Amino acid sequence: MNRTPGGGGDRLELAMEVLELVAQHRTGISANDLASALDIPRSSMYRVLNTLVRQEFLVRRPDLTGFILGVRVVELARHVTGRRTGRHDVILARLRQDTAGAIHLVRFVGDRLELMDEDPLHPISDMRGFLASSERSAAGQLLLLERIEQGLSVPPSAGALADATRARGYAQQVGLLSADRACMAVPVHAGPRRVGAIAFADAPSAISAAARHVPRLRSAAEEVAALWVEHAGPPARAPLE
Repeated sequence: MNRTPGGGGDRLELAMEVLELVAQHRTGISANDLASALDIPRSSMYRVLNTLVRQEFLVRRPDLTGFILGVRVVELARHVTGRRTGRHDVILARLRQDTAGAIHLVRFVGDRLELMDEDPLHPISDMRGFLASSERSAAGQLLLLERIEQGLSVPPSAGALADATRARGYAQQVGLLSADRACMAVPVHAGPRRVGAIAFADAPSAISAAARHVPRLRSAAEEVAALWVEHAGPPARAPLE
């Protein structure tokens, strides 16, 4: 039987439960799934979600598949953990400020991408496509190049993408995930190997001019690589980092 939130205390408790569930689903969770998990009528859930979005505790995914944590939660987490120089969240926050663009950090796990840090203000436009097809994202194209150079299996069409990435010195895609988004990515290295990537996303019309940010992206990638080496490899994602 559905429970219906009553007074202010009940609504606050429900909001905290919603935030906890969203934090557990880093790539997003839908309003219907939240309502079902918390045994709340959808109308009540939407009222809570609209309030949390309005207050920037949650952000709607651009592909409308659900909600992710917003910038205010990220800021609270940083206040709790401290802004220690060398943490990848601090590195990415500075990069986001310097470039005024969407910045995402991924690591390579076998033949797939794992999202380490998604820009809280500019979520990935098509999360399913991003995770399902390496050829459709700039970060994924870096993964394909690494796998080719390691002699591992890749889709037949990956060769041309790898050649273009190798010649350019960074990966780039325009409109492959979403018609109104383009992306470039530079690798995060562990020695000679590419183990992850920092990606920058913008409108297709702006992506050529955004190449001026490549040196900043590479500098940040070197900082992240040093951090990962310090921790003996890419760290597991913390719930609120």
